[in-house]
Amino acid sequence: MLEIADIHAAHGRVPTLTGVSLRARAGEITCLLGRNGAGKTTVMRCIMGLLPITAGAIMLDGEALHTLPTEQIARRRVGYIPQGRRLFAELSVAENIEIGLMTCGEGRDTRDWVLDIFPRLRERLGQRAETLSGGEQQMLATARALCLRPRVLLLDEPTEGLQPSMIEQIRQVVLRMKAEGVAVVLVEQRMEAILSMADHAAFIETGRSIETVSAAALRADPTILPRHLGV
Repeated sequence: MLEIADIHAAHGRVPTLTGVSLRARAGEITCLLGRNGAGKTTVMRCIMGLLPITAGAIMLDGEALHTLPTEQIARRRVGYIPQGRRLFAELSVAENIEIGLMTCGEGRDTRDWVLDIFPRLRERLGQRAETLSGGEQQMLATARALCLRPRVLLLDEPTEGLQPSMIEQIRQVVLRMKAEGVAVVLVEQRMEAILSMADHAAFIETGRSIETVSAAALRADPTILPRHLGV
C-alpha cells in the first residue's frame, strides 16, 4: 500500500502543499481530484521525489519513499506517467521502451508483454517518439512506465487531449493494471471516467486534503463532484 501522511511541500518560500493525506491500496484505483492549481501534480512529483517534502511521510509497504532519490523510487517499481508525457523525443519508440526496461532490469518477456498491450507501438519501434500522434505518445509514455512491472502506477491527466478511441484504450489499460494488483493513483478531470473507474476519490483544495470518499458514495450522491470541482 502507498500511504501519504500529512505531507507539506514548497516551491522556494511559497507553500504548495499544507497537509495532504491519501492511501492507495493494491488492486484499487484512487483518484486524486481538485480544481486547477489545487496541488494534484505537486503531490505526484512529491511521491516521485522530484519535489522534496518538508513534513509528513510517503510510505510504500512500510518503506519510506520520501528519503530516497527519484531513481531509487522508480526502482521500487513506482511507475509515473506525467502530464505532457515527457518522452525522450529524439529517441525511437524502441529506445524509450529500453530505458524503461533498464530501470528495474526487466528483459524481453516484459518488453513483449508491454507491446502486446500496445500492438500499435510494435509497428512503430523504429520511429522517433516526437513523430508519433498524441495518442501514440500517450501509449508510449504508459508503456515505458509499465516496463517497471509497477507495484504503483501514477497517472497525471492521461486522457487529456485524446480522441475517444484512445481514451478508451488508456482506460482499459488502467483497469487491467488494477486487475493485476497494481495500486493506481489517477489524476483525472473527466467526470465519467472518475465514476466508471474510481474505487476511492481523494479531494484536495489549495494544497490540503478535504475529503476522501468511496466510489459508491460518489455514485449515490451526484452533488459531491460538482461541489468540490466546481463543474
